Amino acid sequence: MKRMYATILVFFFVVSAQFTSAQESDSAIAARNALQYADKIVKANFYQDWKSYLDLSCYSAIKYYGGPEQFKEHIVMIYFRNEPKLEEKPETLRMLELRNDFDQWQCVIEKVRNTFLNDKKAIVYTYLIGQSLDAGVTWKFIDVSHNKVENVVPILPTVFTDLTIPPGKTVFPDEVAAQAAAEEEAAAKAPVKKKATKKR
Repeated sequence: MKRMYATILVFFFVVSAQFTSAQESDSAIAARNALQYADKIVKANFYQDWKSYLDLSCYSAIKYYGGPEQFKEHIVMIYFRNEPKLEEKPETLRMLELRNDFDQWQCVIEKVRNTFLNDKKAIVYTYLIGQSLDAGVTWKFIDVSHNKVENVVPILPTVFTDLTIPPGKTVFPDEVAAQAAAEEEAAAKAPVKKKATKKR
């Protein structure tokens, strides 16, 4: 009796899992896969695994720089120009946009790097553009932090023109906090203007 009950229970969980999986939308699956592949290329860059980095890069980007060796030289040069500090961790990721056209999917993923620049705490925001040609199952990327936004079309000619690709930015949290505090203090000290009363 116990064995039969256990078998029924296992069957219930298997059917339930399949039903939940079947209900998951194509966009949810594509987004999850894109973030998993994006995490791989970010870690390949962070740990200097250049073979994996090339494998996860769009072929058009490799071709744009003249081939695998020239592309590798380019990304290695960028890496050492912005080499991570010892206390740093790989960038965190956030999906900003996901679009599809039949079996092709493209996305914009935000990378957030916590670092120090000129001995100041800094948060650097840059972006990956992802492309999947197999209905969102596997993904390859171009790293916009390695290129100018206006160069995206020559590097990835098939990029969806309606994708929103923000420019990269660097924020210094301490400076932002100090500026906000100064503005609050100035607002508190500002004299309150009294409304003039009309004479009758």
